[in-house]
Amino acid sequence: MTEYSKSILPSASDTAICTLFEGDLHLGLAALLNSLVRAGFAGTVWAGYRGPLPPWLGQLKRGDDRKDEYWITDRVRLVFVKLNVEIHLTNYKPGFMLNLLENEARDCKYLWYFDADIYVRANWSFFTDWQSNGIALCQEIANNNLPPDTPQRMSWIRDAASIGFTNPKPHYYYYNGGLAGVPRESSEFLDDWKRLIEMAGSKYCDLKNMSHGDPEAPFKCCDQDALNIAAMYSKFPLSTLGPQGMGFIRGNVIMYHTVGEKPWRGSLLMNALKGISPSDGFKFYFTQVSSPIRPYSRGALAQKKLACKIAAFVGRFYRRS
Repeated sequence: MTEYSKSILPSASDTAICTLFEGDLHLGLAALLNSLVRAGFAGTVWAGYRGPLPPWLGQLKRGDDRKDEYWITDRVRLVFVKLNVEIHLTNYKPGFMLNLLENEARDCKYLWYFDADIYVRANWSFFTDWQSNGIALCQEIANNNLPPDTPQRMSWIRDAASIGFTNPKPHYYYYNGGLAGVPRESSEFLDDWKRLIEMAGSKYCDLKNMSHGDPEAPFKCCDQDALNIAAMYSKFPLSTLGPQGMGFIRGNVIMYHTVGEKPWRGSLLMNALKGISPSDGFKFYFTQVSSPIRPYSRGALAQKKLACKIAAFVGRFYRRS
């Protein structure tokens, strides 16, 4: 065992975190991991991936227990899990969580999933308290108000009934698929989520894609719609945040979720001239990529921070109509 392995807190194995990434999402992964360290998380992060491993791994201490294990600090262990799945990784979330709970994370009592473009802002103690309430979810901003009698929910109920789901509960809000915290004893929720994704794939969606453009189909973002259906049929208590939880609106921001355009892609200045100013999530991202993982050189990061400041200033004068 390494000195890092010996010093990790005994209670850290009670809670674990997982994420999925491929390609340049390793730049978001670095920010997510750094934000977890700053928040005070202690434990293991399981990172499922396709393609090459991140180029910044040489900065981390290797573990002794397995070749794909690294230590970010003496309290945070990072373990990579190579995946051989053909579907889009967003549609693999519940399957990945179930596999972890059955195998690598079998000692874990509570498992969090974070998209690799989420960066934690609150202290980890907030999440520790949150997870004591049950299954943790956060509301979307798009289609946030989705009443029980809306046509989309009615279609979901008919489709769910075709595979044995009964007695849905009335739900008024629509949840984002980028975060889910699930207690081990509520892992049936993950089974339901997975079954519903598979059902949607057999009827409406190509699971190799993240979403499709048919506005009339009951499933538009397959994994996220399936998550919301699973919430309607959940036998387990839910504990949810509003859209401010992911920084979609101003308020008590717990984390920033940079959906859509990513802060590491494109030109911040060109976007500002088009009327697209850097969001608060973009600005926060650039505060989370300096340590302990450094995905950019010091010079490159300084340039990006400066570009972000200038783009924010330019954005005061150019607004997309």
